[in-house]
Parts: sequence; structure tokens; C-alpha cells
Amino acid sequence: MIKVVFFIITFFIPLSNSIAEEIDCNQSDKLSAKYVECSALKLKEKSKDLKNTAVEKIDDGKKKFDSSVLKEKLIKFKNSKTLSEFMEKN
Repeated sequence: MIKVVFFIITFFIPLSNSIAEEIDCNQSDKLSAKYVECSALKLKEKSKDLKNTAVEKIDDGKKKFDSSVLKEKLIKFKNSKTLSEFMEKN
């Protein structure tokens, strides 16, 4: 039951930010300072979203690598001093 509630909360909280009112820059003239400011705010929000998705993907990649066999082999290779030591089966 707690898992279901936790899932619902984690799923709907990010959606509430994306459903929030989108900034409309078409209300002002394109040569005005307000338009530039509005465009900068939109760009800032978009960059935050991209950064968050990139961080999530990097974290997922780290978790997958930590649990992979390749990591163990790389650590064994790094710690071995000779090729014959690396090729030994434990």
C-alpha cells in the first residue's frame, strides 16, 4: 500500500510542474525588453528540465555499471600487475 502511494506521489509531483502555466511571449513586441526577458525565462526553465533528465540518465547509467560484470573485470585488470595474473581464474 505504501509503495502505491509513494509511486502516485512521485509520478504526479513532476507533472504538476509541467502542467503549470506556460509562459507566452507572444503578448509583447519582439523588439521589446519584455520579450527578451520572457524568452530568457523560458530558456531557463527548459534548461532546468534538460539538466534534470540528464542527471537522471547519468544516475541510471552509474547504477547499471555498478551492478555489471564489466566493472568487476575492469577492477581486476586494474589491480593486476601482469597479464598472467589477470588471466588467472579465481
